[in-house]
Amino acid sequence: MSEGADRDQNGMRPPPRASATRMPATPEPLRYTMADLERETGITSRNIRYYIAEGLLAPSYGRGPTATYDLGHLLRLRMIAKHREAGLGIKEIRERLSGLTDDEIASTLKIRTRPPEDRWRRIQLHPSLELMVREPGGEPDLALEEAVELLVNLARPVIERLDQ
Repeated sequence: MSEGADRDQNGMRPPPRASATRMPATPEPLRYTMADLERETGITSRNIRYYIAEGLLAPSYGRGPTATYDLGHLLRLRMIAKHREAGLGIKEIRERLSGLTDDEIASTLKIRTRPPEDRWRRIQLHPSLELMVREPGGEPDLALEEAVELLVNLARPVIERLDQ
């Protein structure tokens, strides 16, 4: 290979290739033990193992006493319990759960799987002055609303002087 072969059409050398670096691993999702599942759902470990054997639940992560389960297992167990209370059989429950995602099951059960997102509210006090308020997700915070109203009222005299 000639000296100029590694240059582009403008005679410039390309930048060096990056080295292979590993991306940081994402944090391990929340995991449950069999005892956690029993406590959270009221379903016995024997029945949980039966539901796994019947294909209503995915197998555990690992085996034996160190086996763990994820949020999907917990959601599906709650849905199974709801269907069992309605008198549905294993085959019908399997059919109903087969195409559902964890998010769809959580929505059906009205369970929030992620914390509510904060919102930012912009209050323009003057063309040159704004107040930014972070409103935590979930229920409205009346104390925060009162504080914002107080700040806006306290700012009025200063804003009026800016207008003069």
